[in-house]
Amino acid sequence: SFINLKIERTKVPSRVNLRIQIQTGEPERIKKIIISEGPQEIKKDISLSEGDIYDKLELEKDLQKIKAKYIKDGYVKANIGPYIFKDSTLNISFYPNKQLRISIEGNSVISKKELLKKMPFFEAEDFNNSLIEEAVNGMLSLYFAKGYPFAQIAPVISANNELINLNLFVFEGKKVKIRKISFEGISLPEKRLKEAMSLKEGNIYNPNLLDTDREAIEEFYHALGYLSINIKNFRTKYNEKSNEMDIKIKINEGLKTEIAGINIKGLLSISEEDLRKVIGIKSGDPYNEVDISDARYRVIQLYNSQGFSDVIVSIRREFEGEKALLTFEIKEGGKTYFGKTIVRGNYRTRYEVIKRESVHYEGVPFDYSLLAKERQHLYKLGLFKDIEIEPLNKYDHMKDVLINVEEGNAGAIEFGFGYADYERFRGFLDLSYRNFWGLNRQSSARFEISSLDRRYIIQYLDPWFLNKHIPFRFFLLYEDRKEVNIDTRETRYRLTRYGATAGIEKKLNDRLNTELYYEFSNVDTFDVQPDVILSREDTETLVISSIRPGLVYDSRDNPIDPKEGIFSGISLKLTSPLLLSETNFLKLLFHGSTYHQIFKGLVLALSLRGGLAWGYHGTDELPIVERFFLGGRSTVRGYEQDALGPKGSDGNPTGGNAFILGNFELRSSLGKGIGIVAFLDSGNVWHKVQDTEFGSLKYTAGLGLRYNTPVGPIRIDYGHKLKREKGESSGELHFSIGHAF
Repeated sequence: SFINLKIERTKVPSRVNLRIQIQTGEPERIKKIIISEGPQEIKKDISLSEGDIYDKLELEKDLQKIKAKYIKDGYVKANIGPYIFKDSTLNISFYPNKQLRISIEGNSVISKKELLKKMPFFEAEDFNNSLIEEAVNGMLSLYFAKGYPFAQIAPVISANNELINLNLFVFEGKKVKIRKISFEGISLPEKRLKEAMSLKEGNIYNPNLLDTDREAIEEFYHALGYLSINIKNFRTKYNEKSNEMDIKIKINEGLKTEIAGINIKGLLSISEEDLRKVIGIKSGDPYNEVDISDARYRVIQLYNSQGFSDVIVSIRREFEGEKALLTFEIKEGGKTYFGKTIVRGNYRTRYEVIKRESVHYEGVPFDYSLLAKERQHLYKLGLFKDIEIEPLNKYDHMKDVLINVEEGNAGAIEFGFGYADYERFRGFLDLSYRNFWGLNRQSSARFEISSLDRRYIIQYLDPWFLNKHIPFRFFLLYEDRKEVNIDTRETRYRLTRYGATAGIEKKLNDRLNTELYYEFSNVDTFDVQPDVILSREDTETLVISSIRPGLVYDSRDNPIDPKEGIFSGISLKLTSPLLLSETNFLKLLFHGSTYHQIFKGLVLALSLRGGLAWGYHGTDELPIVERFFLGGRSTVRGYEQDALGPKGSDGNPTGGNAFILGNFELRSSLGKGIGIVAFLDSGNVWHKVQDTEFGSLKYTAGLGLRYNTPVGPIRIDYGHKLKREKGESSGELHFSIGHAF
């Protein structure tokens, strides 16, 4: 009957205003501070003074600082408090107790500073016999790890009313290496057992690793089905003359247990064939608890991915002689489906930005692994500093999902400066914002400067162009650049460029990306050395308009410092009168790099790059800004910047229409961010594609030093020419940031 009913929505229905009224009264002030117990000088370390407002939090902070100061000075049992504030009087008690002084004598192999790190007294805030034993064992473990198994440490304690003196007398003994490791009672090859051990022939002898290696050998045998393996003893024999240790290990292997068969019970919703593929264990395989446990986990994962989040999988084992029968017993439980998705914490970021990264949908079977993928996708946006994705309680076979995000700063200011062998001093300033209109649309303005060039770049990125997962990029560029002879610093040519680039990218899968760009530039080239000029386009203002399709494959584990993977790509640049270009050419570029970690700390890196260009429709020579140049810190090290290939009458490089570049590196890590690189480079540039001749390739070899930073390694390389010609230097020194490839 309420025909005149009116309903009005509030502006923010999910928000309420909360008003809290607090009656504080008058704050208490300190009239007097008394140190009733302990040294009176601690009063000066308390920031509160007589007449100040009593601040309990500030007082407790000061008292903790005082306690920490005394503990650092050796008062390991320092105890502060209790304190009482009553009738405007602050009464503090402090009991520093005895001071501990530690001295170490007889050490030469390990520094006192390193040994003192093993003292547990200051962290435990106590001094007793068990802590002394812990300290001695910690020091001995350092000596054992360095190959001193006969090291001994004798603690001597003396005390008076104020001091406890702990004197640690060290007998280091001699450094011992392992001469030989042998086995008794084995049927397996010794080599395989030695590979499983931490102790190695020729290495230092560490007695602490004996128990570790015992467990490693047992696990190795268990993995092969020897369940009753028994290591009877580790016998060691020391040779005093050579300071070497022999280790003999006596083993009773026992009988090998194999899988007799696998039964499956309780299977309803998944085919037995699919389940057996996931289990991955078959009759005749060695009995291995690790493999069995992994198989159970894979079965649970399979069921979880199908929406059975409450599945229970148990395994029954039946042994008969050397055979084991496994029975997988499955209780599937009910099937669960995704419900609603609730997003919280996105104050600046629109809901659709988060929702479009989802890989789950309402009504599909519930799968925990999809939530982990979504979390990764959301972090990659760069908008959030914390993301929690939580499935809520199940109702009617449905589970809602709560996505709780904490937004980070969307704006950034970046700057840097450095020095390189060609540009010399250089720097940059970059201003960026990555969440325009709450849609993750990004823009940046960047300024780069060096002794040779100035560049201004404005960039815009829409990661979901036209509401499709197709990134759209747009660049505006102004460049004022000078190319010089690296030795004489004489100018080869100068140019100013105004450019605009727009294009889209499409990710075909996790590793393969395709792109299509349109590029427009207005280039004015001037101050060109006469012998560099190949056509009129080298000395005048020129409009270059092109389209550039490309394909990139990237499986590197780390783009800045890769150790495994492949990075390769191919692109084609086409200019045409139809695009209003004043020069016409076709340029093909390709690159391929592969990285392989031979063992920890040693990476093999190989690279092959090349380019081919052809002029057409009246263009005989490519403009100088489009020709290929080689030589320098990132191409063929050992040659000056751009020094390879055709040269003019005065010896200035003119560039060419074809190039080939190959690089080989062995990257070795020395620890603490320092590395050494051995490299071999080869390459050359040819005037025309038909002039390409592999017999004229130039070769260099050299060594480099690396220091890792978050933005790539700082590197110094020296390249030595292997096919040195008359008048050339023997090599060149290069330095820059980032790997050569």
